Amino acid sequence: MNIQFTGILLRAANNNHRVAIDATTLAGALAELTAKFPSMDRVLLDNTGNLRTAHRVFLNGELIPHPDRAMPLGDDDRIEFFTAVAGG
Repeated sequence: MNIQFTGILLRAANNNHRVAIDATTLAGALAELTAKFPSMDRVLLDNTGNLRTAHRVFLNGELIPHPDRAMPLGDDDRIEFFTAVAGG
């Protein structure tokens, strides 16, 4: 499975636009990502270990409005994280 990054998550992934992950669930993918890129933990996850609400998850190009950590993932899946940007 491939995970793609933009914005602040791209920096947390050491400027890797795409990372191959071997996980069968979203929880497993998040655990592998934060192990591989420790700075991603504080950017991607909140204090309870759940995705921060500022991030949107797309699975194979489709928005997942309420991603479940138990969501199954396959070898050919592609996850993209987009982070909301605020300004004033």
